[in-house]
Amino acid sequence: MSGPVVVVAPLPQVLPRGRERVELQRDHARRAVRASATAQQSPIAELRKNADDVPQASRGWHWSLSHSPARVAGAVWSTSIGIDVEERREVRPDLVDRILNADELALFAARGEDGFLRTWTGKEALLKEFGVGLQALSRCRIVRVGASELEMRFDTLVRVVHQRIFDDHVVSVCTADGRVPSFVVHTQPLEARREVAS
Repeated sequence: MSGPVVVVAPLPQVLPRGRERVELQRDHARRAVRASATAQQSPIAELRKNADDVPQASRGWHWSLSHSPARVAGAVWSTSIGIDVEERREVRPDLVDRILNADELALFAARGEDGFLRTWTGKEALLKEFGVGLQALSRCRIVRVGASELEMRFDTLVRVVHQRIFDDHVVSVCTADGRVPSFVVHTQPLEARREVAS
């Protein structure tokens, strides 16, 4: 059995500001989740979150979404799932020190990478898969770095975070079953889903 279908798409080039911008980003990320559900023929219905803002399974299917300033990503899967998408950008040294410990820095340095973006998205995907927030960041540790995956530990549990690395952004995906995802990358923003009258 193959893994989840992760849908990645750009946001419209002209975006509103403030709260309207956040709502538009969320709407487009939910479109990506719906596109993933359609690609997998999953019967997901409503996309609800609990009081802690954690996505709730729908008809046995779990879902996750992410948005950055220019892109969205979304996926559904039969086990818990977390995803994150981020663009490359300048990073303050104090933030690098907060996200990567010395051992993690050494793992990436051995590969000739700085590793920040891969680590940030990988840890965020892992935390989303477990349904916890950034306050648990210190409980995530990278134990192995591959070309397109990170092996990570959350407390005593180990997960493989699969990654798709682009020139200007990274998408990370973590599932409870570790299946390798496939990525559907759109070059245009996703259109709103048309509801069919019954």
